[in-house]
Amino acid sequence: MIKNWKVTAHLLSPLCGDAPFIDSLLEYELSMRLGMKHARKLTRNVSLSEIKRPPIPLAQRTICGHDVYCCSDPILGEVKAEWSDHQSKRFDTDLSALMLHPLHRKKLLTSSGPYKSRFVPLRIRLIDKICWFVRGDRKEINKLLKKIPSLGHLRNVGYGIIGGWEYEEQEEDNSIFAMHQGKKVLMKTMPIEAVKDWYGFRHSYGGAFPPYWHPDTFMEIAIPC
Repeated sequence: MIKNWKVTAHLLSPLCGDAPFIDSLLEYELSMRLGMKHARKLTRNVSLSEIKRPPIPLAQRTICGHDVYCCSDPILGEVKAEWSDHQSKRFDTDLSALMLHPLHRKKLLTSSGPYKSRFVPLRIRLIDKICWFVRGDRKEINKLLKKIPSLGHLRNVGYGIIGGWEYEEQEEDNSIFAMHQGKKVLMKTMPIEAVKDWYGFRHSYGGAFPPYWHPDTFMEIAIPC
């Protein structure tokens, strides 16, 4: 049954980078289960019109000619600590070359490609939970989310581990906007032309729909503050 929900992910380890959009999480998980991700690889060069989209259990609305999912941007809990970490990688060719016979030694490109040295700064935040306001089918949403073990970047090294999911039914639909003192406050990243008389956002440029990284979704957008 379609209802208004507050979905909460309780974290057991710090979050690396930014929190994900819940519609992207659901699309990714469902595409993996249906085999869509493996049947045809989606890259920036592939048009979204050529790709079949997975039917995630969220309600949709048409606003200014755009079909958007009824789900808010991620809302972080209290940030108890924040620091910078680094992801480093270095292939020491001088030492590795000593292990090879001189006849088998050759030059490797280390200025780019897989052997390039890296020392990338990472934003790490210690938070206890991430929340989203959604309108959808709780049972079907939980079927997909309960199999997701972690969120954010560098999940393979232990960041963003999920301890459990929690669902709270809401009286009002706060997935796209929330009413505050008689004004509409934006809750979800939207095309800029759809929120001219709304409040609580900043003007930017980027993806307005999932997949948010694909250039076909790039346009002028309003991001909740």
